[in-house]
Amino acid sequence: MSIQNVPRSVEQRIVIKFLVGENVPSAEIHHRLQQQYGEECLSRTHVFEWCKCFRDGRERVENEPYDRRPRTSVTQPNIDRADTHIRENRRLTIKELGAMLSISVGSVQDIVKYHLHYHKVNARWVPGTLTDVNKMVRMQVANNARPSHGQNNNETLRKLKWNLTHLPYSPDSAPSDFYLFGRLKSDLQGMRFVDNDAVIQTVREWIRRQPQDFFEKGIRMLPERWKECVDSGGEYFED
Repeated sequence: MSIQNVPRSVEQRIVIKFLVGENVPSAEIHHRLQQQYGEECLSRTHVFEWCKCFRDGRERVENEPYDRRPRTSVTQPNIDRADTHIRENRRLTIKELGAMLSISVGSVQDIVKYHLHYHKVNARWVPGTLTDVNKMVRMQVANNARPSHGQNNNETLRKLKWNLTHLPYSPDSAPSDFYLFGRLKSDLQGMRFVDNDAVIQTVREWIRRQPQDFFEKGIRMLPERWKECVDSGGEYFED
């Protein structure tokens, strides 16, 4: 690939790779790219994804060629069934989905990534690319939910004087997703259970053990999450 013919997206990935090597935070990398490339800048989501890839050791800045032979299990009925299952339970794993459809994990990955265009945010399946309407709705709801300027956010949230609005397509702004489940998963990591009743009992005991202000802390984080949604132009964001 000659220097003159480098696509703008690849050019930005080269910059991302260099800055990752300099240990520049992902948010700062996105900010610098915005200043340099303006409207041609990669989305915040894509910048963060490439930052993670390069930190994990990836060397290529071009997309990986998708030259595998088509999988026989990737059929329209299976695609439709997978979409239905994901919409019913956005926390399904690839392995669980494969068991439901009776097809291989590789076929499920192809269906989810290349046909349904889902990816995970805070352990929940979400549309791979938000439409302009999706972004606009997220920003509008976030703006309306944010307290007015000068209002004491923590005091307002603590007393729950106003309704807490959940942004659509937004596990990145739902306290249960970005706050509660991550801590629950961390504390229960490595534990094994004999049946569902044992899981339910353990989770209930874990909830009872949390200090009085545990859940309030998650709610208090909401104004900043809403601000991040607005600042990112409605794009997904993660910690």
